[in-house]
Amino acid sequence: MSEQVATQGPPTYFANLVTSTLSVDELTMEFRRYVQPHKEWFKPPIREVTFIPPPSPEEIAQIEPVVRVVLTFSAAKAFKHYLDQVFPQIEQQRKTQ
Repeated sequence: MSEQVATQGPPTYFANLVTSTLSVDELTMEFRRYVQPHKEWFKPPIREVTFIPPPSPEEIAQIEPVVRVVLTFSAAKAFKHYLDQVFPQIEQQRKTQ
């Protein structure tokens, strides 16, 4: 699913699942949007805290990707390096909010 955020620039896609395949030459990531109906969350008996299980691999396979991104091996390596650098900072910021 895409949602137009700005009139210029590339389209923006929202996803909450990503599956990936890494080969010797490239990293392929498929982004998916998974929404579980509320009626599935609140099956009896209803507890104060409801655990929402993640989708099974079979459920994920049935969801069409909203976008597929293919990175060369060197781009994937640079992306990993970037994430390794910024995630500790982001986690710290989230704790202080």
